[in-house]
Amino acid sequence: MKRVFIGLLLLGCGAADPTDPLPEGSSGGTGGAPAQVPSPPARARCQAPAGTTSHPGTIEEAVALMNALPKPTSVACFVESLARPLVVFSTNSPFSAQPALSSRSPRMFIKSGDLWVSIVIDGQSSNLIEFGYLIPNTLRSIKGELQFPLHVPVAPSDPYQRVMMQNRGTSCGLCHFNETEEAVAGIPNVFSSVAFRPRPDSRVNTETLRLGAQTCDWQKEPHRCEMLSAVFDGGPVVEGAFPADMLTFF
Repeated sequence: MKRVFIGLLLLGCGAADPTDPLPEGSSGGTGGAPAQVPSPPARARCQAPAGTTSHPGTIEEAVALMNALPKPTSVACFVESLARPLVVFSTNSPFSAQPALSSRSPRMFIKSGDLWVSIVIDGQSSNLIEFGYLIPNTLRSIKGELQFPLHVPVAPSDPYQRVMMQNRGTSCGLCHFNETEEAVAGIPNVFSSVAFRPRPDSRVNTETLRLGAQTCDWQKEPHRCEMLSAVFDGGPVVEGAFPADMLTFF
């Protein structure tokens, strides 16, 4: 059975633990700074190894790609490895378990087939990836989450286990209503719920972010620069859209 739609987790999945460590290391990002500001040493960008896809369409395919990338694997490294053109929608909304830090460092949804991956460019939530697989011909999504960096490969069930609650169901279901269990071969505790899209008035212009990547000061904001570079320095980035009939959270 198909599963897992990523970025439509506007207020829901796996509440970030304020004690979670911030991202460590530099597994993604190669440059993007203008000549007048320092940039990191040149290195090869992360790429999908042979036998994996750079265009994952399910959470399981995304996990397989993450597991194949160099360890420790950062959020930036995973984003670098995705096929271009990268289809994105960015929001400055703070109303989420993975809130945007600002318009300058927004939450960014990356579309890959029926899968949306959401990342945050800077701040505490930038050590998380939230996944949402939009179940075909519905406005429901299967959701999951992983914390980074990944020091070892993870199991296909890990994104679902992280959002599980002790009394059954997931933390996503606290806001994404009508949660029901989905039958997924070999993976327990998979739940779907109503999918949300960001409010249109929270959109952050992609070209503005591209300019931010070009002018980022790697000395002052190395992590933010690394994340922007991971998005914009690997090839074309285009703005995508959620289904127009999908609900917003409020």
